[in-house]
Amino acid sequence: MITMAASLKYFGVRILNALVVLFIVLFIISAAFSTLADEQLEYHIDQQIRGRAMSPEIQRLNETAYARWRNRTESDLRARYGLDDPLPQRIVDRTIRTFMLDFEEAHSITAADGSGSQDVFRIIMAVLPRTILLFTTSATIYILLGLVVGLKAAQRAGTLLDKALSIFGMTASSMPMWWLGMLAVLIFAFELGWFPASAYPFPREEGLTYYRGVIWRMILPTAVIVFNLFGARAWATRNLVTDVLQDDYIMAARAKGVPERKVIYGHTLKTAAPPIITTAILTFLMSIGGAMITEIIFGWPGMGRLYFQAVFEERDVPVVLGLTFITTFMYVFGYVIADMVYGLLDPRVEVGAEKSV
Repeated sequence: MITMAASLKYFGVRILNALVVLFIVLFIISAAFSTLADEQLEYHIDQQIRGRAMSPEIQRLNETAYARWRNRTESDLRARYGLDDPLPQRIVDRTIRTFMLDFEEAHSITAADGSGSQDVFRIIMAVLPRTILLFTTSATIYILLGLVVGLKAAQRAGTLLDKALSIFGMTASSMPMWWLGMLAVLIFAFELGWFPASAYPFPREEGLTYYRGVIWRMILPTAVIVFNLFGARAWATRNLVTDVLQDDYIMAARAKGVPERKVIYGHTLKTAAPPIITTAILTFLMSIGGAMITEIIFGWPGMGRLYFQAVFEERDVPVVLGLTFITTFMYVFGYVIADMVYGLLDPRVEVGAEKSV
């Protein structure tokens, strides 16, 4: 049996690998946006110099003294922001600062909490709970529905329910989520008027009125996400459970007269739990990957919409790097959690881990 030390070593290696992946992704993004980031810093320096030049003592300087002051101030600011360093060093420094959660100040975007703050960390924290709320709620619904329907389809393999689930799963999952979102907005918002076409502006009231407004705006995007992913999740559960139902010990349990409910929810589901749980986690991570398009279509003020604003509208590099860090962190450590869960539920993985470490 694998020891606790070996388990800790294995998971430690997985966490270290995740941190390395996170650093590499940040380095690539920093390199890709390096030119734009430098241009924005130079513009920021120019704005600072213009602001300082409006002070009375600077206004009284003659032309020669003003030129010396400006050159000295510009040189100091460029040194402070590292613009005089070689390009590779600037990229590495920017990557390390982001990795250490030093997201700097945004150039044009402000926090959505009404404070007007340009602190990137505060800007992201103002929208992150909204993304988590939307996609966690959706994932909870389609995972539970997929589990229930998938179990029923596995019990009744070859029946109408099983065939209908197969057709629905392939059809719904093959539809792009952005297309489903646009269709839903067209029908249920513009034609029928049942739901708002956009979640923006977000409710600013307090108490019950606020929560009612949030739920009202969540219904349509949640329904689209669930519709798009529920069928594939149920079909995957059905296939996993069907394979387990063919095992000899399940056949023996049925032959002994064990109640079908106990066979399904006791023996079968326990064996199929590791792949079901891990694929559910990975499906949730993939659904967050579509956050940008989904949130833009429904006007949901979360991380995806902020990403679009930072990249395409404002070209705000510090916000892009901060969002990349948070998104990549969620992805890589989501995979680590899935790996850990699988290892805890399936002893065979632990044995493999012992050999690998």
